[in-house]
Amino acid sequence: MSAESLLSNRKASQLFFALVPGRAKPDKLYKSVGLKKDEVVKLLGRMTKAGITSLSRGSYGIDWDMFLPIFLRQSMNIYSAAMPWKYIPQYMEKGEEDFIEAACARAERELATVKVKLSGNDLFFKVVQSYFQILATETMAPEDYFEDLRVSDAIDEFEYSLLKMLPGIRKKKRTSEDAKDLYRLLNEWYKQIQNYDTPTGAAIRAAFQEHGLL
Repeated sequence: MSAESLLSNRKASQLFFALVPGRAKPDKLYKSVGLKKDEVVKLLGRMTKAGITSLSRGSYGIDWDMFLPIFLRQSMNIYSAAMPWKYIPQYMEKGEEDFIEAACARAERELATVKVKLSGNDLFFKVVQSYFQILATETMAPEDYFEDLRVSDAIDEFEYSLLKMLPGIRKKKRTSEDAKDLYRLLNEWYKQIQNYDTPTGAAIRAAFQEHGLL
């Protein structure tokens, strides 16, 4: 199973959230998540092979260094879809025959650069860790909240939440270089999502404008 498939799997997600507080052995995990021991061992093996978890001295834990690139790959769904549209008009004007392919290739290169920068930002690394740690220990959540919550849902929500939070982040004074770099990267992410219009999105925007709502 791929990392993405595992993060969308209910049982693998239960194991992931159970490991967020710290490393644990299968004997403890299968009791806490209510799964059969052989099922837990099999899932943990797949998660380790996919780079989500690591095994050390019989205990499993989340491999945060390997998980961060997976997180970025999945959390930038809107951003990654938006970027090619930024370049399509340029390549059309140049008379590029395969303008869509050229725009997608350029967007992929630019997106890879952004991911590398975010992966190398220590503050972003800590934010992602804290996000899951807080989520895994959230006492305000309903009792059965984590039974159906997939890790993939939590990752997707990060990008949506960014749209709501960026205006507040702008007001915060940044003192460290990591904080300044992270703000620049998140702000660019935010702007790309805000400016994103597929043909369908452009039609929705035009309809709102036509009736004086935009």
